[in-house]
Amino acid sequence: MVLDGPFAETKEQLLGFYVVDCADEDAATAVARELRSVNPSAVYEIRAISVYIPGAAIPMTEATVGPG
Repeated sequence: MVLDGPFAETKEQLLGFYVVDCADEDAATAVARELRSVNPSAVYEIRAISVYIPGAAIPMTEATVGPG
């Protein structure tokens, strides 16, 4: 089952995190399923992150430019 929230936000529930470089959300889901096969009682969240490099230009996408 894949859900979009609610997210675990309390320190009691956050035991650590993995940063995995995946091509797309389907690949990230596959990694989470593989991790879950090792620890079936765990809950994994998939969140996109980006690298911030001071002084570097932020790439423009359709989402940031908008229509027209």
